[in-house]
Amino acid sequence: MKYSPQRRNLICVLDWGLGHASRSLALAQRLEEAGEVVLWASAGAALDFLRRERPEATIFALPAYAVRYPSTSMIGNVLWQAPRWLRVALRERSMVKELVLRHRIDRIISDNRFGCYDPGIPNVWLSHQLHPIVPLGWVGWAYRRFLRRHYQFFWVPDDDGEDRLSGKLSAPEGYMEVVYVGQLSRLGRATLPYPNFLHPGRSPQKKHLKLLLLLSGPEPMRNRLEEALVAALHGTDHAVTLVRGLPAVQGPAKAFPTNWIIHQFADAESLRSLLVAADLVVCRSGYSTMMDLMAVGKPMILIPTPGQTEQEYLARRAQEKGWAAMLHQPEVPALDVVIDYWKTASVKKR
Repeated sequence: MKYSPQRRNLICVLDWGLGHASRSLALAQRLEEAGEVVLWASAGAALDFLRRERPEATIFALPAYAVRYPSTSMIGNVLWQAPRWLRVALRERSMVKELVLRHRIDRIISDNRFGCYDPGIPNVWLSHQLHPIVPLGWVGWAYRRFLRRHYQFFWVPDDDGEDRLSGKLSAPEGYMEVVYVGQLSRLGRATLPYPNFLHPGRSPQKKHLKLLLLLSGPEPMRNRLEEALVAALHGTDHAVTLVRGLPAVQGPAKAFPTNWIIHQFADAESLRSLLVAADLVVCRSGYSTMMDLMAVGKPMILIPTPGQTEQEYLARRAQEKGWAAMLHQPEVPALDVVIDYWKTASVKKR
């Protein structure tokens, strides 16, 4: 990336979980360290997250895509919500045009918000998904055609090479001006080679582990995983800390095991402390979450959101590479078996 001091950037963040906001914060830090100016636009939980992390920043509210995953059918979820998403994209397109004029924006960086571009200035598409996994080939063609029409630059939050975390999702074929900007994590930057799930330098000989459960993503799947994890680990002898991923919630909304430590939300400093203390992390295979865990080198058990092909691909690839273990959500009741396997296999590898 080439920096230009005093250039005014508008970073537009998708409200699909907190991962887009998290990695955009890491990108903003790089830009600001180079003297560039960053303004923000987002919606929903991502907007709440940004306001908590950057209370002094200029942040504009956009209409919410309000993505939900009520079923395990990706096609069904998309078709059900597509009309609303189109209306949101049209509304934000008009709002962004006004923001560009009123606040003298020099460049737009859109983290997966389809209506955030302006033909009068440079437009950057920030994503690890240049080639989303979709069941209908024409959908992927239309996706790439739309992006090439409205965006001139494509920034991939990953390192180039065969071992990149995003794999085939971020292949440069079919695009001009693809730049791999490196992994974007608030917690640092991972270095190759990535840690192996069975790496001997852990603490597997402990009888009781410190488990960190990180929840994120759209409802109701976030809540369903939360309920499944509580049921699977109820009565466990391991020390459990749960981060619910709900920045707007102030107090506990339900009953949890009394010996668990519950956080509604964790900012960068708190998350780093929790990760350092943990022996093993259980979480979704969201790309930004994986970048955070790679940055601190923590072993992880990945549970992809049912029906979300990107997360299923990332989790499967990570397991094949030895970076993580993968568990489908219906298999969560067997979580203790996977934990025991990790402990045993790690000991054998010593």
